[in-house]
Order: sequence, then C-alpha cells, then structure tokens
Amino acid sequence: MRIILFFILSAVFAQDIYVDGNAIYEEDNYAKFDRFTKHGGWNNYDNSSKDEIKLPSNFPILGNTFTLEALFYSGDSTSDYHQKIIGNLIFNGNQYGNSSPHITFIRNDDIYYGFSSNGQLNNRIKADARLARTWQHVAFSFDGTKAKLYVDGVAIDSTSNWAGEIPSEIPITSIGTRFSGKIDEVRIWNVARSASEINQNMYGLGDGNAVGLLAYYKMDTNEDFEVIDYSMNSYHASLDDVDILSEYLGSEFCPEGPDGSYGCPYPTILDALENVQGGQSILVKEGRYTDLIFADFINQSSFQEGPVIEVKGENANTIIEGTVEVNANWEPYNLNGNQVYKAYLDMGQISNRANTKIDTIYGVFVNDRYMIPAMPVNFKNPTDFTDGNKDNLEPNTVFSVDHGGAPYAGGYEPGDLANLDTLEEYGFDKNTNTLYIHAGNEIPDSTNVRVRVRTYSLYLQNSDNITFDNFHFRSGAVFTRDASFITFKNSTFSHSWEVGLRHRQMVSSDIDMRHRGNMMNNGLRNAVRNCVFRHVVDAYIFRTRKVHWPVYENILAEYNGWFGSEYWNLKVDDNCVNCNADITNDENYFPDTWRYITMRHNRSGNIGPGKRSLVEYAWIENHYQDSDGSGIGRASGAANKSTTRYCWLFNTNRNGLRFDGNCAGQFGLVHHVISVGNKRGFRIKGDKHNIYHVAAYDNYDSDVNVRSDKYCGDYGTDEHEAGVPNGEGNYNTDIHNVIAGRGFPCSSFDCGDPSSTNNGEDVANIDPEFLLNESANWYGRHFPIDNNEGVWSQSFPQLEMENPWIDNRNRSQEQLVDIFGVDPFENDRTQSYDFRPKKGSVFINNGKVIEGINDGQEEDFYHGESFSGQNRAFVGDAPDIGPYEYGDSVYWIPGYRYNFPSIPIPRDGKQDVPLEYGLTWNYPWAENYSSVSATVSINGPGISETQTLDYPKNVMFVNLLPNSNYNWSVTVQGIPGSTSGENWTFTTTDKVYPLNDRSLNINVQDSTYLPSHMQHLTVSDENYTFFKFYIPRIIDTLNTISLNLTPSHVEPNFGGMVLYQFSDTLWTEKLNETNIGFSSFENLTPLDTIFSFQQNIKSSINIKPFITNGGLHSFALGAIDSSSYISFYSKENLTLDGEFNSIVPNHNSGYATNHDVWPSISFELQDNLTIKNNLLPKTYALHQNFPNPFNPITIINFDLPKESNVKLSVYDILGRSIKELVNQKQSPGFKSIKWDATNHFGKRVSAGLYIYYIEAENFRQTKKMVLLK
Repeated sequence: MRIILFFILSAVFAQDIYVDGNAIYEEDNYAKFDRFTKHGGWNNYDNSSKDEIKLPSNFPILGNTFTLEALFYSGDSTSDYHQKIIGNLIFNGNQYGNSSPHITFIRNDDIYYGFSSNGQLNNRIKADARLARTWQHVAFSFDGTKAKLYVDGVAIDSTSNWAGEIPSEIPITSIGTRFSGKIDEVRIWNVARSASEINQNMYGLGDGNAVGLLAYYKMDTNEDFEVIDYSMNSYHASLDDVDILSEYLGSEFCPEGPDGSYGCPYPTILDALENVQGGQSILVKEGRYTDLIFADFINQSSFQEGPVIEVKGENANTIIEGTVEVNANWEPYNLNGNQVYKAYLDMGQISNRANTKIDTIYGVFVNDRYMIPAMPVNFKNPTDFTDGNKDNLEPNTVFSVDHGGAPYAGGYEPGDLANLDTLEEYGFDKNTNTLYIHAGNEIPDSTNVRVRVRTYSLYLQNSDNITFDNFHFRSGAVFTRDASFITFKNSTFSHSWEVGLRHRQMVSSDIDMRHRGNMMNNGLRNAVRNCVFRHVVDAYIFRTRKVHWPVYENILAEYNGWFGSEYWNLKVDDNCVNCNADITNDENYFPDTWRYITMRHNRSGNIGPGKRSLVEYAWIENHYQDSDGSGIGRASGAANKSTTRYCWLFNTNRNGLRFDGNCAGQFGLVHHVISVGNKRGFRIKGDKHNIYHVAAYDNYDSDVNVRSDKYCGDYGTDEHEAGVPNGEGNYNTDIHNVIAGRGFPCSSFDCGDPSSTNNGEDVANIDPEFLLNESANWYGRHFPIDNNEGVWSQSFPQLEMENPWIDNRNRSQEQLVDIFGVDPFENDRTQSYDFRPKKGSVFINNGKVIEGINDGQEEDFYHGESFSGQNRAFVGDAPDIGPYEYGDSVYWIPGYRYNFPSIPIPRDGKQDVPLEYGLTWNYPWAENYSSVSATVSINGPGISETQTLDYPKNVMFVNLLPNSNYNWSVTVQGIPGSTSGENWTFTTTDKVYPLNDRSLNINVQDSTYLPSHMQHLTVSDENYTFFKFYIPRIIDTLNTISLNLTPSHVEPNFGGMVLYQFSDTLWTEKLNETNIGFSSFENLTPLDTIFSFQQNIKSSINIKPFITNGGLHSFALGAIDSSSYISFYSKENLTLDGEFNSIVPNHNSGYATNHDVWPSISFELQDNLTIKNNLLPKTYALHQNFPNPFNPITIINFDLPKESNVKLSVYDILGRSIKELVNQKQSPGFKSIKWDATNHFGKRVSAGLYIYYIEAENFRQTKKMVLLK
C-alpha cells in the first residue's frame, strides 16, 4: 500500500541533503516514464519511440461498464503530446474513433477521457484537472449511462451523453505511452466502481480477487522482468524502456521514510535530485550507484544563472555505475580449443538490478578488471599502461596491432564467440544468454562479475545550475540537453563508451553518429573541470554542441579511442548563434576556453576548439592515429580571433597546430608554443595571423609552415565568397621570435619578400642576418654545419636549449642503429622538458619586443590574461627567441595539474644536472591561485636553503657543487610534491661545457661569423680556436680544474699547441657588434704549451693555476708553428656530422650528441671539504670592476640575493649621467655587465675617472673606475 508523503521543503531549504546507497527502507515500486530510452537517448515523445508498458495481446475488450484508475505523478504538464495513462496507441484526434476506453493527459494540465463507439468519438476534456510534480489519483468510470472522471477520489466531471453507447471492440494495449512522470496502482475493471469505492481504495487494493477486477498492476516485476498482474487473471505486462523504481517508505529509524537528512538519507541520487532546491548540496556517501539518473526540469532556470545544486561524492570510491552485478554459476568449458569459463545469465535478474528491461550486455568486468570483447586480432588488455610511444610502439598493444579499426570499419561483431581465443577476452551468445570468459588472473565467480547494461548513466534535460563534484563515472556516459551552468569537476570518467556499443542499432535508428560519448548539447557556460578520462572507446571523450562559453579546464585524457576510424576527441561544436553567418560579427560567437589540458596515449587524442576559442597550457603527446589531423586543430572559421598559447605538442597526429580548411582563416594569435616530433610542427593557413615565440624542430616534413595556399582573401569580400585561393596567404602574417629547425616555408614578408622566396618555399635563400636580426627568427638551415654543401645541412635548436624533448629518444634501438650505426640514446631514454635557452645561447636577448606578449603588459589581442603576471616581461636587454626566457622566475609548464606539485625539472633521479640551474616544477590544481604560494627547499653539499615563492613564480635558482647529490622538495599550501610526498633527488655534473666555441682566421678583421653549430674546431698556422666558459664561483672548494679536449684529427707532423687566456670574455656568435669576428685578438696571454695529442683520445690540461675567480673565462688555442695542424670536437659535435637523410619512415632528425668528446672544464672537489652555504649570494654587493684601469672594455660584477629591480649607471666626476647599463628586474645570482666606454649615444667617452652606482631594492652603493687613453 502506498503512503503519500509530503515534506515541507522549506524546513530543509539550504540544508545539505544526504544520499546513502546502503540505506534500507521498506519499498513500494512505481513505473517511471520519461523522454529517455533505457540507454538515455532522448526521444521527444515522437510516435515511433516511447516508454510504455504493453499489456498482453489476450487482454479482454471492455464492455459497457468499466473503470480505469491509476496513481500518477506528472513530470511535465506543458507537453503538447497526448500522454496515454491507460488506453491504446491512438494519438491523432482524427483517429480517436478507434480508441479503447482511455485516460489521456494533454497540455495545460488537462485530462482527456472517453472511448469510441461504432466508429464515433466519445471524448471529453477537463481543463486544469491535475497538478505538476504531485502524486494524484485519477479514475474514469462508465456504468452504461453515465461517465465520470475522478481526481483524488472526487468526481470533477461527468456526462450522460454516452448513455447506451458500447465501446468499440478495441482492446486496451498500453500504460503510460508518451507520459512523462510516474505511475502506480493501475487497475482495470469491467464494472463501474462507485465514488466511495474509488475514494477508499485510491492508494491500494487489498483484494486481488475483487469482483470485476480484470488487472491490477502494483509495478512489481517477476523473474522475467514483467509487471505482475495481481488479479486472478495474470495478465502480466511487458516493459519497453520503462524504469521500475522504488518509493522508499518507513524503516525502524525513519518511520516516515527518507527525508534527505543525515539520519534518513535518500537511497538514490535521483531521489535526492527530485527533492532538492537551488542552493542546497547533495552529499553522496561512497559506494556504487547503479540507479538511472535520467531527469527533466531539475532546478530549471531557462538558461539563467541561479542558485546552484552541488552534488558531491564522498570520495573517489563514489561511483556512478553503468554495470550491475551478475550472480551466475560458472563452469569450465572448452571453446575453440581454449579453456574458458561459461555461465548462463538470468536477464530477468539483470533487468531487476538495472531497473529496466535488459536484453543484452555491452561490457564485462571481473573483479573490476576490464575484459576485452573477442576480436579477430589479439592484443594485451588496453587498460594496462604502455611503455611505448607513437614512434616506438609497444608490441601486442591495441595501438600496435592491425585490428582493422572499429567494428563498423572492420566488419566484425565485438564478442563474437568465433574470435574468443586469448586471455581476458569474453564472448556473449545472445540467443542463449550465455557469457564466456577466457580468464586471465581474475577467475569469474558468483560475486565478482559485473556487466555493462546501458549507454548513459546520467542524462539531464531542461535542468540548470547543477554541479557534480568528486565522482567516478564508470561504464556509462553523461549527457545534458537544454541545460545551462552545468559543471562536472574533480571526477574520473572511465569506459564511458565501449567498442561497437549500440553502433548498428544507432545506425539503423538513424541516430546521429556524433551523439556518442560524453556530451552537452545546447546550453550556456557549462564546464568540465579537473577531470580524468580513461578508456573512452569509439566515441567522443567529451563534446559540447551549441553550448555558449563552454570551458574545459584541467583535463587529463589518456588511453582513449583504441580503434582508429573516427576523430573521437575533446570537442566544441557550434558555439555560435548562426555558424554560417558573418564570421566577422563578434556578437555571433560565444568563445570556448581550454586550459591545463593533457592528452596522451590516445588513438585520436587531439582537441577540437570551437569559434573564437582560447587554448592555453595544453600538452598533447603520443597521438597514435596517422591521418590528416592535428594536436590542436582549428578548421575553417575556428582560427578567426582565436588564441593558442603556452602549449606543448609532441608526436601528435601529423600536424602539431593547424589552421586549415577551404580558404583558411584570419586573425589567429599563436604564441609560446612548442611543436616537436610531428609531420608538421605548425601548419598555418590563411592570413593576418600573429605568431610569436614558437619553436618547432624534429618534424619530418616541415617545422613552421606558414605558406600561401588555401587563402581566398578577407572575410566578407566578394573574393572570399568566390572561394578561389589567391596565392597570397600569410603575406600579412606577423611572425617573430620563432625557432624553426629544418623546414620553414613562410610567405610572410617577415620571412623575406615572397617574390624572392618563391612565395615562401625558399626561405633558406634569404639573408640570415635579415631573418635573425630584423625579424628575430632563427632558422637552422641558415647556419649549416661543417659539410655546408649539403642541401639539408643545419644547426639544431636543441643545442641551444637546456635539456629539451628529442624525437630520437623515442625511437627503438633498431631504428637508431639503422640511422646512426649505434644507439646514442642507450643511457638516455627518458624524455626531458627543459626548453630554456642555455647560458650563452644565441637565442638570449636576440628577440623583438611584442607589445602585450613579452613586455609584461596585458595582452591586447583577442583574450586577456587569465591571471596576473601571466604574460611575462623579458629579462635582459631584449626578449629571447623562442618560447622561454633565460633567467625568468617563471617556467610555464602546460597540461593537467595534479593535486600535488608535479613535473619536477630536473626530473627525479636525473644525472648530470648543470652546476648553475633553475629548479622548477608545476603547481597543483586550484580553482583560484590568487593567494597560492610554494615553499621550496634544497639540501646537499654547499647548500641548505628554503624559499617561498608566490604564484606563478616556480623557479628556484641555485648554485651547486660538482658531482654531488641533492634532494629538494616543493610544498604548496601544505601539499608536498610527488604522490608519496618524498623528496626529489638529482646528481650534478662534474664539468661545464663552453658557452661558445669557434675557430677562425684571426688575420681576417671585422668579419661576422654565423652562429653555425660547427662540428670541429681547427687549430693551424692562421686558425685559432676560441672557448668561452662560465666557471661557477666555487674556486676555493676545488682540488683540480681541468680543460678537456678531444682531437678529431691530428696531423702526423703536429709540433704543438699553445693555450692562451683571451681577455675578451664578452664575445658571442650573435650577428651584432659582440660577434667574435669583431674582437681584438691582440690580448692573448700564453698559459701553457702542449706538444702531444692522440686522435679521439681526451687530453686534460690543468688550468687551476690560471683560474683565480669564478665567472666568464675565455681561452684560445693556437698552433706552435706553421706545420702544426689539429682539430678538436666542438661543443656542438653530433654523432652524425653534416647532412642527414633518414632511412626510417616519418623521421627526419639527425640529432644525437657526442657529449663525451665535447670540450669541457671539469672539477674535482677537495678531500674532506667542509663547504659553506655560499652558492647564491646572501647579500647585495657591488664589486670593483675588472680590469681597472681599463681600455676599452671593463666588467662590473654585482650580487643579487633575490629577484630585484636593478638600476646600474655610470656617471662622470661632475655627477652627469653617462650611460645606464641596467634598468630592469633581474633574477638572483652573481651578475656581470660590460661597459665599452660609450655614452647614451654610443659615442666613446674621454679618458678619466668615472663613478658607477647601483640601486637594487633598498641597496645603494658606488665605486670608482679609471678609463685609460
């Protein structure tokens, strides 16, 4: 018997509501009818698809006396559809002449009732007869003379117009067709019940044998999941997409049933949602929740922001589950010659547990271990992590075998018994409902097997302002439609879709293939935040369509899309009013935001932004599908006024970043992006784009591809509408501070006049000084190495960076031996991600100032800063070329942010860390970083230090001792780094390599030398070799200091070589006045003479007597006589000298270094040394210039214990300002600046006494120096 409970919601308004799936109450079933199928697909109540209870075909035809009655709960009283509570399948008014007796609900809370007789329509409408979202009783009786309509036991309408009429011989066939709501206590009588009988028995009938009772449905189900007829006639009814749910009544501790309080929680999430109001929280206790969360009109606000319902899981074990437990008897069985286990599945039992009719299964788990549906090709369980990558596939994985694609491409059925032949596969015989499992380590038993029974677990329609927080959505996708301000956060999604899941059914039903996977369709400001997606197969990982201002933030998506036939990715579509309207109309578009996204180890794991989108801090790596795609893809129209910034793109689907489509696009902003290991690093079509501070190398077709094709003119012009490419694409694209390794087709005038570059195809022919100095773009082919006759001879940007990602590290040993003859990465397999310029790099201070990009000012393009200090001001005299700034206190790391500090650089256990280094890491996830700070500590020889850094600063500059072990840690808001909270460790190198090295003819004066990565350094009668080193200020701690050189060639008559000290320590290989070609070679001081070298054998020279202080030191090598000739390996020496032609498909990088033969200065610590903590200055200091007196150049050293605003100026003895040497913020450390005796205007000053003065925070100091004639 049903008890109607009325809760006074105002008493609990703004209170937490609790859900506990283990709560036990007395239950009374009801049938739930909604817009959804059992899979969640929304059906709009059309005539071809509906929820309904079907009465058996032998159900009797009613005569001239009858009563129909039911309890109902209207979910939607606004629908225009006829909702049949009891009757037959007649909906069109013209067809009601063939209607059985019926009760039908129509719009405006009206009730339509009647029957047909002799082909005539006998119907009446009672307006405003029911209430929304309230349990009520309805009855329609006819005694042959008078028809009466009752609501809640009260007659509200009657007529005698049908007296003597006999209903047509048409049976009642269904209950609840097209209805939205709940139905219970359905009774069909062949007698006219009186008013008192109806009133007394509205909520239950004790006697199933009552006179005239034809059928009585209390919505209980039998073992076959049929609705039981409790009358003596047993007209059990079948279910079509109807859910059988429970009304929870009293219990020992909650006599009035659940009310959502802590002591009387709701047993299901759906119950809580149906009883919550905006502003309340639903707190869900851990456990598995297999109830269907399909709901309409929850907190509806019609696309308006309002009070939020927060649905919060207790912990990571709060699971919204699309599987149910199977109790079956398993027995060994031989199938196809394999020992497997089989069991008969009781589909009625499964249906009862799923609360809806289930006739097949879609997935199998044993002890929560995924089982593979049997397939023609075998592979290991795809849920196991792979140690392979796109270039070096782990054998026998879903990414490495040729499985023929997804079932609709491969033509097979997943789970076909004929293919069940390997461990951890299953097959299902739908004819006998028998499940077969080829067990691995997990043996099926009566309690540990679960089967997937549905597509979606959560489907919301017309519901707004709801947040789902801290859930595991497992084996069921989520879908929202016409829902706004919906947020999923702090959650995990696994197995949201399964291979072949309902594919053929969806195709045969003409369901749009794009409706596969997690999705939000139509709404405003919906968001997915801090979520992990794994094992989403054959469907979108997540997609929004027609959602305005959607947000994806802090997303980790890995091991998804196992079968490569479609682009199943993260996606935004149609975030516009009229997507075919004028693309220049900003009011037509509602930009999407992508931030902190990691996509890795996915078949088709790219991101597809919508219109006007901001994509920042995306990290995409190992995208296995080899098709014409990209890591970040902006198709036609999606590039317009878009921003892509601070991203890493490695081993993606052919293109790293692509602007594409017919006639391409305009006004795309790209800055601070790295793209490596792809076919094309950047494929930028269109025009009028802005491209700054990007780097691309190791891409096998081209690195930065900014060509002229696929452009049809400006949007809105007749030329563009004609759709004919004009060959002038990217002429007006602004491109600066770019690093391009091997391929740089570029039609922008910043790359040279297109008429001189074959429309951008031959940029290598442009003057390197123009490209590097005027446009600040570094192109490796402009700087050929030793065999510069080779077409593809180039310098490698990797040599200018600290420790970057390298494509060849990903290659197999077999491939590397084919390429290099050896495996140069045998001891260096782990990728590194330090792209900062090395000290001394040509990238440093060689860029152009771009307003709003590298000057610390607010970005004034299409999207502003996401947080204060995001766009960094350059450090030094000018910006650096490439994505990172040397000496910056922020090192941006893209991708998903864990709940603890992560991505330590150097990585844990790293060897050979430089002696001067900036330790860096990534912050943990936070929705607001306004008050976040990090505590960084390092301990080891010579240092024990702790610093506090405010977000976004994440670099701790340290000076370290050689060949020493250090441990360091980061704590952010009390959360330690790493999953275990342990410290990270690393070991330092025992040497430094030259900042610069170069051999040249010193008799050739004032000649500019290109910054090519020469492989060999020659010493002969005219050629000298020059080295510039930076030696850490640890001289008093060292026992030996050795200069190490390895000859690459020694002439037989070699007589000897002189080691010189070179007084110019500020020479560079930049194409400006500091270039070594403009140095004076007169000041060479002999230090030592070496008479003997052996080819390819390292020689060490003790130089400790000549090193009295740390800092910059220059040395030169000269021949002792005209007959002496020797060459040494340089600091850029590679395993392959010169031109490289790959024999490995999709590979075009000859980069592999020979560190062992590079010139170096090595250090050995003193024995039993007690080391002072003096590796970073503890106080501010201004040191005496050196040399002093001087002519024409002197060096001024100063110390900064912390990041400071520094001003260093030179004055004459009258106090007049001569030159400002420094005026900027600088990182902590030991600093040096040169003065070349010129004034503000670059003119030489006269000899005499000068004063130099420093201001750094609160520090002030002056010193004197003398300029000689």
